[in-house]
Amino acid sequence: MANDYYNILGVAKTASQDEIKRAYRKLAHKYHPDKDNGDEAKFKEINEAYQVLSNEQKRAQYDRFGSAGFSAEQSGFPGGGFQGFDFGDIFGGNSQPSSNGFSFSFGRGGLGDIFEDFFGEINTEVKTEIKIKLTQALLGDAIQLQTQTGEKIELKIPPHTQDGATFRLAGRGREHRGQRGDLLITVRVELPRRLSHRQRKILEELKREGL
Repeated sequence: MANDYYNILGVAKTASQDEIKRAYRKLAHKYHPDKDNGDEAKFKEINEAYQVLSNEQKRAQYDRFGSAGFSAEQSGFPGGGFQGFDFGDIFGGNSQPSSNGFSFSFGRGGLGDIFEDFFGEINTEVKTEIKIKLTQALLGDAIQLQTQTGEKIELKIPPHTQDGATFRLAGRGREHRGQRGDLLITVRVELPRRLSHRQRKILEELKREGL
């Protein structure tokens, strides 16, 4: 076979549809082009394999004739690529473009369900940064914050917090399918640009004491 779809997904030829779907989800998550270590070519290859093996009729044809019996269009990728291609045209539902120009369907059935799960897991986790003062980092503090939804939360900064420290607030992220992800807050220690005479003297004293 020119392309061994089973080998691409890492499943046996006797694999069930559930096994094929699980293998696809794992590989799609790993190689998605939007990820830092994503691989567009590998991602396309994985999707091509899944499009054939997830369809009983195409799978039977593939098992008999091999990948030579499938053109790029037949496996679901017009022109051999998927840049700007709307998967909603195939599976129905609403399509949502990604940052790299790809469009994926979040409708019902087929690839849409997989990407809804895939992106949903990622999007429920919210990451943000806040600035804190030097004294707050050294002595600790309790900071009152408000989320984009208007929810008020309190972030407790422990003493001796380092610049770049990240705090995870469970269940304060985005909601998806009745469950909420976590909110990750990274603190950036903001150094004063100007010091009064008194502040400078205090810092010089601390410096002499080895702080």
